[in-house]
Amino acid sequence: MKRSILGLLYIIQGMRKAGVDVDERLQGIGIHADALDPAAVIHPELEKDVFRVIGESVAAEAGLEIGQHYALAGYGPLLMLLVTSDNIATVLKKGIEYQGLTHLTGHLSLKRSAHAVALCYQPEDLLTPLGQLRAQCEISGTYKFIQDIYRMMGLARPDLKVELPFAQPEDPDIQKMYRDYYGPQLQYSSTSAAFWFDEAVLDIRIPSEDAVTFALYEAKCLAEVQRLHEDENTPTVVQRVQDYLELQNGMMPTMAETAQALSIPERTLRHQLQQVGTSYKQIREEIIKYKALRLIEYKQYSIEMIAELLGYSEPAAFNHAFKRWFGQSPRQYVK
Repeated sequence: MKRSILGLLYIIQGMRKAGVDVDERLQGIGIHADALDPAAVIHPELEKDVFRVIGESVAAEAGLEIGQHYALAGYGPLLMLLVTSDNIATVLKKGIEYQGLTHLTGHLSLKRSAHAVALCYQPEDLLTPLGQLRAQCEISGTYKFIQDIYRMMGLARPDLKVELPFAQPEDPDIQKMYRDYYGPQLQYSSTSAAFWFDEAVLDIRIPSEDAVTFALYEAKCLAEVQRLHEDENTPTVVQRVQDYLELQNGMMPTMAETAQALSIPERTLRHQLQQVGTSYKQIREEIIKYKALRLIEYKQYSIEMIAELLGYSEPAAFNHAFKRWFGQSPRQYVK
């Protein structure tokens, strides 16, 4: 199942705020973060490839700050579904049901005990440094999401007990940083992350409840899940290259940069593409052709701006390429 690219964009933004040289790392694999298409979807394997590059040698504890830059706006139809629910019990139920639309890579679930209920989050990987960093980002982001959605629904901030699947930091300053963010009811070394509520919270009514809007956005969530499930099999090398190039606007990365991003030696990548009867140049040109048509048909950009968005130094070069592809100039095409 593919995912929205917004989760990766929020991590990039958070890393910038945390002082990580993320832009320099991305440029090393031919990605310019500000040129990434926020409407794009990304295959999980490609997202891991990019995260491996930007997360290398970043301390896991930095994820606490990075995760605070996840934003409600990126949840689209799911956000509207939640804020028009009838009560908190439905919010939790639907959040778990449609977790594939969130920016999380792990698994959400609900756990109950005497007079309490917990939203639990099991990270995908807690054994490797990169996995721990991603887990810290996503747990921090989930805690922020709970606070933000309560605020958006017009409810008082919940009193939460928080459990973390990490050992307690030895550094007193880092311990304080965790307490300041998660609050005093904090427990370490749990089997998963857990955010505990008093059971009575489940019956709290949502001030913005709207059954008609709820039904409308549930249909949108179902449609989005189906869209993301398309091509969910392990991608071929051609699909991996296509997915990587489709993320970006502007100057396309070189084959060497693409090979590095995908963790494939350049020579091996060239050979694998030859084996299936194509080349990096052919794939790259097909992507540019597709983007050119999409931008022209959108009718919001001038030909000069489209040429720039596609990485052409001059509109004349774009016009020449377009005519070669489609037998007419961009201006003739739009008439």
